[in-house]
Amino acid sequence: MAIRTFTTSAAILALIAGIGTGAMAQTAAPAPADLPAPLAGLNLGNLEIDTKRDGMREIEGRTADGIDIEARIDMAGNLVEVEADNGALPQSLTDALVPADLRGQQVMGLFGSITEVKQRPDHVEIKGRQSSGAEIEVKFDRQNTLVEVEMDDAAIPAELVNALLPQAVRDNEVIAQFDRIDEIGNRNGRVTVKGEDANGEDMRAEFDADGRVLRFGREDGPRGDRRDERRSDRGPGHGDHGAGPGNHARHGDGPHEARPMGRNGGGPAAIPADFDTVAVNQRLTGAGYSGLGLLHAHGPRLLLDATNPQGEAVTLELDPQGEVVREMAR
Repeated sequence: MAIRTFTTSAAILALIAGIGTGAMAQTAAPAPADLPAPLAGLNLGNLEIDTKRDGMREIEGRTADGIDIEARIDMAGNLVEVEADNGALPQSLTDALVPADLRGQQVMGLFGSITEVKQRPDHVEIKGRQSSGAEIEVKFDRQNTLVEVEMDDAAIPAELVNALLPQAVRDNEVIAQFDRIDEIGNRNGRVTVKGEDANGEDMRAEFDADGRVLRFGREDGPRGDRRDERRSDRGPGHGDHGAGPGNHARHGDGPHEARPMGRNGGGPAAIPADFDTVAVNQRLTGAGYSGLGLLHAHGPRLLLDATNPQGEAVTLELDPQGEVVREMAR
């Protein structure tokens, strides 16, 4: 028994001596075997793993050349998000999260470095910097179609503008008012264009797939602080639905035109019994909406307050299947 006690004590003394000489401090702990291969292969130092209540794991660590990496792994063990805090992502992580079909697309040539990749249910989001150092962000849908480009104080190349904007939108006179376009989104039948006019004033416009203007305005502050939102495609017979105090500028044609709320507006204010609110919330969240409020019915319309992917407070009008019919500023 005495010998065993002495052996253990000696081991402890050796361990303490090793710490004192710095031997242990220079030895990186091995990565857990269940990390995805691209992440485990980096042999990250200062590794921290935090498992959330929903089973999602958040990983933090540092590469041998000093790049801080943050990653998220879902319950199935899939690497769904990686970010480099102070540099470019290692190529192995980029290759693991960005399919080859996307890496070869023209827009990827605008990247000087990639700093973040996120795999979302309905799209892949890639952020990075151009060779000039300006930030760039692109999104592809699950059919590998480019659906969004955002440049930081730089014009989107004309060929990409043409690829993202339907011909009907390019033909609208509102587009001619943009001197520079630095952000385009084309998803779910709605096209958003942001940029500047010839005077350097911020502009924003939204169109449907047929090129009709849903929202249009110039901005004298942060985007979303619109002071001139209006219909520009009004023709004879189209009234002005108001942009005065307390009114939203409600736009649209045909069956999506705004109607009075309440029973006189086309029926009792009731949410359909078969309306799947859980599925709708999941779909909207996957599309980039957040801060979803309480769904309520006003006559034949279903309305839901939310924050859109651009960070703006909006009210969504949904159809009976939960699809977004239009988005109104709040």
